[in-house]
Amino acid sequence: MISRGLSLIELLVALLVLVILLSIAAPAMSELMHRQHASSYMQQFSRHLHFARIQASSSQQPVKICPIQGQHCQGQWQHDPIQLLLLDPINNETVLLRELPALKNDHRLSYHRQQLQFRRDGSLDALENGTFYYCPPSRYQWHYRLVLNQAGRNRLKRYEQACPI
Repeated sequence: MISRGLSLIELLVALLVLVILLSIAAPAMSELMHRQHASSYMQQFSRHLHFARIQASSSQQPVKICPIQGQHCQGQWQHDPIQLLLLDPINNETVLLRELPALKNDHRLSYHRQQLQFRRDGSLDALENGTFYYCPPSRYQWHYRLVLNQAGRNRLKRYEQACPI
């Protein structure tokens, strides 16, 4: 007897194996997606901070970085878009340089200040150095830290432990 295809039982068994494999891979894929989003966001944020520092020193104007809601810095780093603003103290104007979108709902970004400001020499205003913490959903055992020193330089690193905040 010549077989011309798969029987219904063979097809159901293959489908069952596929469903089992997908159910095993889905949680790992979810964490991979969260890691990729976090890595991409924090690298972009690090580049924005570097750009703000360079812009402040090259234009000889202060650059403010803060999460903006409406027209005011609210300090809600995880909820609001982060804007880089060139400040013109002579004309009392601000120019939007760049904007980083707000985080996904289940991710958190925290910092101990409501805003940062780079001076004309590229350094930060007094006592604005510190650490940004990027935390994924609490079920994951990793987080990012972006350390910003007084000179305006930053260092980004991923830690394989639960977020301390």
